[in-house]
Amino acid sequence: LDPGHGGSDYGSMECSGLPEKTATLDIANRLKLLLEADGADVYLTRNDDLTKSNNDRYTLANSVGGEALVSIHLNGSTNHDKNGTLGLYGKLSKDKAFTQTVHSRLAAELGIPDLGVTNFASGVLLKSEMPATIQETVFISNSTECARLTDGTGIRQQQIAQSLYNGLL
Repeated sequence: LDPGHGGSDYGSMECSGLPEKTATLDIANRLKLLLEADGADVYLTRNDDLTKSNNDRYTLANSVGGEALVSIHLNGSTNHDKNGTLGLYGKLSKDKAFTQTVHSRLAAELGIPDLGVTNFASGVLLKSEMPATIQETVFISNSTECARLTDGTGIRQQQIAQSLYNGLL
C-alpha cells in the first residue's frame, strides 16, 4: 500500500487542518488492518510522515514481491463543491483491469460521483512489476468530505478503507 504524499509533500491542503498526506496514511493503516485480518502480508511505502520519491515507492513494492500496488490519494480542487472518485492506471495490459475492479467498489459504495478510470503516466504505476493503481478516493477539498474526514470519528476514513478492501478482494 502506498499512502500518497508525506514529509514535505503535503498533497492537497484544501481541507483546513487535514493535509492529504495525513489522510492517506490513516486510510492506508486502516486498510492494512483489514487485509492483515485476512492473512495478507502488507507493506506500506511509508509508515509515518516521511518524504518518499516515486522511485522509493515502486522499488519497495518490487523488492517485496508485491502482488498488487494500491496508491491511496484524495483529490483536491479549489472548487469546494466538486467531488467524485477517480481511478488511474499506468499500463493498459498490466493495470487497467485491476484499476477498474478496485475503482468499481469505491464508485458503488462511497455515494459520490464516479469520475471513471483513466490512464496516468506515473512512475509508481509504470515501473511497478505488479498490477498497480492510484485511487483518488474522494475530494478532500469538498466541503462535505472535509467535514466527514475531520469530525473526529474516523468513520469516513474507515468507509474508504473498506471500499478499497472490497475492491481488492
